Amino acid sequence: MEKAILIELQPTGLKMTTEKLMGGAFHKKIDEVSDIIRFDEDFYSTGSISDEKFNECIKVLQNYANLAKAKGVNNKIYAYASSMFQEIIGSKKFIDDIFKKTNIFFNILSVEEEHRLVYNAVVGTIETVKGVIVHVNPHNTYVMNFAKRSLMTTYTLPFGSNNLAHKFKQFEGQDAEKVAKEMTAFVKAELKKQNIVWEDFEEVKFVGAGPMFLALSKLVRKQTKYPLDYANNYYLTKPNIDKAFNLLLSQGFSRSKRLPNISSERLDNLIAGVAIIKAFAEEKEVETFNIAGRTMTEALVGMKIVRESSCEGTPNDLMETSLKNIKYYYPIDESNADNVYALTIELFHQLSIVHKLSRKHVRALKVATYMYDCGKRVNFDNHPLYSKEIILNSDILNINHKDIVIAAFSCQMQNIDNFKLEEWIKYRAIVDEEDLVCARKIAGLISLAAALDRGKQNKIKEISCDLLGDIVIIKAKTDADASYEISEANKINNVFKKIFNKTYQIM
Repeated sequence: MEKAILIELQPTGLKMTTEKLMGGAFHKKIDEVSDIIRFDEDFYSTGSISDEKFNECIKVLQNYANLAKAKGVNNKIYAYASSMFQEIIGSKKFIDDIFKKTNIFFNILSVEEEHRLVYNAVVGTIETVKGVIVHVNPHNTYVMNFAKRSLMTTYTLPFGSNNLAHKFKQFEGQDAEKVAKEMTAFVKAELKKQNIVWEDFEEVKFVGAGPMFLALSKLVRKQTKYPLDYANNYYLTKPNIDKAFNLLLSQGFSRSKRLPNISSERLDNLIAGVAIIKAFAEEKEVETFNIAGRTMTEALVGMKIVRESSCEGTPNDLMETSLKNIKYYYPIDESNADNVYALTIELFHQLSIVHKLSRKHVRALKVATYMYDCGKRVNFDNHPLYSKEIILNSDILNINHKDIVIAAFSCQMQNIDNFKLEEWIKYRAIVDEEDLVCARKIAGLISLAAALDRGKQNKIKEISCDLLGDIVIIKAKTDADASYEISEANKINNVFKKIFNKTYQIM
């Protein structure tokens, strides 16, 4: 496995991300360092970057170069600069001077390239498949209409969280609510000037993307004591935006304060960013934003780095890709997850009349089955319990929060003694009693499939099932003696009966 490094020159500083490449679409972030240098403040004041900020930038980049060398990365270093740097006075000289001092050349992204990066960061990772993406970044705001996996109309609004805060910097220390009203009024006026329109869908859905939406959704989740620390596919409502905004305003419009554990941004930038979101929601009558957890950094890694890594068989399903990322980066010796996955899916189809689960449960089933023994990475003993925790804390794309919780508890309930109702109740804002029944049924299917491959030799190639009264006849096609696997499966017949009110016979 090789490593690659991405260095980003952003309006507020520098960031270096180290990725381990595992072939094709599979990769894992293994390190990230960032340094705050307020290039944007120089740009908004003078249109250029001061010698002081330039020298500071060089020192940081030299440190990054040393870190890259220590990590054994010499050739795969990719460097990109925000589109803001296209606008600075002496842009080409600034980039060339950096190269002369550090041997790191930054490609400056165009606004159009950033549009595409935002879109690629979002598409296929969330539930919304067509609608409007709103991306608030430090320098500007992007509004993009997408549908049928295509980017359609795009708008670039000439204000972002940081330059809006800069426009109102003279109001620091004054009444924050008054400043906020003037900010939102300014944004609404600019939105009217832009005359933003989009496809007239039956129901227009909105996606919130970028660092401001991520910080805002994190604040809301803490305010509401949301049980899952998971941004992607979180639904941010207008009432919760208003509550979070009021909390920010209560801290004051300050250029020195920050909100620990929420964002590294200054409070004035956070207030300005949320003011943009609030103004857009009010002006365009948006009730809910579907939050996209991936940023332009992930899109840069995917588009500029990972695609250069050679491997055949790259999957198109981003949920499957993220699951395989976990599998490849945290391999388990003697894991038979692929075999159990195949058997569980077959049981799901063959026993539909017994379990009565629907297609809407397929994603939860896939995640739970694919990661049924992932807890062994933590501890072999009682690994289903740890499998639950891994699922709840992994970066799994293109799956909603309800299915994540169902999948996690499905893994845990492979050992029913693990289950504690108070743990399930903790997630009552996401799941209900019917979902608990679904989780238990999925756990039953996984347990049977795992038993049928207990020898981990993939002896059972095909399964067909028939229902005779209260007995399920399971016909197993094998290419070797599977008496051990059948014996192991028969041991959990009583568990199967408790879940499905049926017993089975394996032939």
